[in-house]
Amino acid sequence: MGLPDFFRDRRGNTAVMFGLFFSILIVSMAGAVDYSNVISRRSKAQDALDAATLAVAVLRPATVEQAQAAVKLRLDKELGDNPDKVVIGQFNYDTKTRTYYVTAKGTYKPFLLGVVNIKEIPYEVISETIQAANGTLELALVLDNTDSMGQILNGSSTRLDVLKTAATNLVNTVMTSANKDYVKVAVVPYADYVNVGLANRSQSWVSVGADYTVPAAAKTCTTISTKQVCTGGVYGTCDSIKDGVPIKVGCWKTPQTCTTVNITPYQSCNNPQPTYYKWYGCVRHQVDSKTKMLVLPDPLTAYTGVLETAQKCPTAIQPLSNDKTVVTNSIKGLVNSIGSYKPDTFIPGGLHWGVNTLSPPAPFKEGMAYDSKNKEPKKVIVLMTDGANTLYTNSSGQIVSAATGSPPTISSSLVAPTYTAQDNACKYAKGKNIEVFVIGLGVTDPTALSALKSCATDAQHYFDAQNANDLIEAFEIIGGKLSVVRLMQ
Repeated sequence: MGLPDFFRDRRGNTAVMFGLFFSILIVSMAGAVDYSNVISRRSKAQDALDAATLAVAVLRPATVEQAQAAVKLRLDKELGDNPDKVVIGQFNYDTKTRTYYVTAKGTYKPFLLGVVNIKEIPYEVISETIQAANGTLELALVLDNTDSMGQILNGSSTRLDVLKTAATNLVNTVMTSANKDYVKVAVVPYADYVNVGLANRSQSWVSVGADYTVPAAAKTCTTISTKQVCTGGVYGTCDSIKDGVPIKVGCWKTPQTCTTVNITPYQSCNNPQPTYYKWYGCVRHQVDSKTKMLVLPDPLTAYTGVLETAQKCPTAIQPLSNDKTVVTNSIKGLVNSIGSYKPDTFIPGGLHWGVNTLSPPAPFKEGMAYDSKNKEPKKVIVLMTDGANTLYTNSSGQIVSAATGSPPTISSSLVAPTYTAQDNACKYAKGKNIEVFVIGLGVTDPTALSALKSCATDAQHYFDAQNANDLIEAFEIIGGKLSVVRLMQ
């Protein structure tokens, strides 16, 4: 073979090789286009299945069959024309973990790869969704039960009435039959003190002396021979403060003129009775002897029970419970006064006992161990108050009333350590990764408002309620946040 023939052969080989390379290039380009289309279609199917499963998980259908049918309808709606004929594959619901496991399968028909006899490209997407609360939820409702909560808020309902409605709505939202084993709620009524419950009298974390009786004093009689007679004056209303909230009270705008006149003498005798001192469940706050500050939750020494002649603390704490009836009954039983007891406000104490109900050590042991990520369990405090502190910590750490005069004025030396104690309790809770929501109802005092906002986990966790609708809406929003369904993957 001569040289020209050789070159002719090489040109022929080159043409063959180029043709083969060009074919591979065309197939590769076609594959890239179709592969990109498959990725896009699969992504759309994944988003559609996630949206469908999340939507149905929120609705909580009564049966698995109803749930599956609802997911199918929502999936078809999300996909629209659905060219890949995406259909539900596997559908499971685990009642123990409250988890939906759903697969969907689609078939993509290539535009270009058909030239190499690839007619279909199947794909599958998976959605795993946990229903109801984000993991196990432990929620402490720390609720204001002070005297000011008796004021009318919307026509005929008191602030406390509206609070009961709002708190019950939240409980109904997070405590469903589907998540009964995964949600626990505690109710912590607070005022000047808290009530830990008579059933805990023998617990090691309470130190209560025995009930006792002071015998009646001797009967005495006094001769009365004069009386006061008052005339004139103008009676009207004056500004005052009731548990930190401005109110109007009856008063003499112009004083009366009073004189003492003689009357026919008579004997006035008393009728002494024994005085009975009992424990009604009230405990004192613990104070560090050195720092004079309140001892943070999880104390090492017992709380001191207070023996009184009548109950001087709110209704008892309801520890964490997964029984919705027990929790809602506790909310129904909230009161803002008992007999002559008209409680003032000490927010740090409420916060302390809110943490105590969530903390696994004594005094209450219903809570699980803390999770550093606050997922299993998720621990949450919802603090509600309608004003500033009206009880304060003095230099000895004692809880005292700082109000004097009418309208009352506050000793500034008592305000700072009180709000420091409140801030410490908030920081302690957040240091345990407890999520803290705060609702202020009509709070106007600048110091109180700043302290409440600072206590919340962040700005989105503080709610400024000005009326009944605001208060109910705040609890509804929190309930929604705590019952959000969650995609597992």
